[in-house]
Amino acid sequence: MQLYVNDVEKSLLFYEEVIGLKLYKRNMHAARFNFDQFSLLLVSDSRLNENHYFYNRKEMKGNGFELIIVVNRIEEVYERCKENRCTIQEEIQTYPWEMRGFKIVDPDGYFLRITSK
Repeated sequence: MQLYVNDVEKSLLFYEEVIGLKLYKRNMHAARFNFDQFSLLLVSDSRLNENHYFYNRKEMKGNGFELIIVVNRIEEVYERCKENRCTIQEEIQTYPWEMRGFKIVDPDGYFLRITSK
């Protein structure tokens, strides 16, 4: 999955320090996280060329999209989100399917559901 972000460093810190993902690789314009059978690539908006679909789009990022991230220690991640004043859209709860989770918005406006294994 690839997300275009305004500030790679800010987003990298969010996904690494707040959410707890492990950084796999990075350069000046991108950062990659690997977990389970999935990769998350954060790429600077500045890398978009004028022919790209997202170039100069003014709509909110991630509209109609929910990224689900599965973590081992859901309570710890939730507490870090609160400590870092993340925009929490849904408080932590136990879902009917027996998993715990909560919903937040990342620094670029992407809607995330953080859930337990």
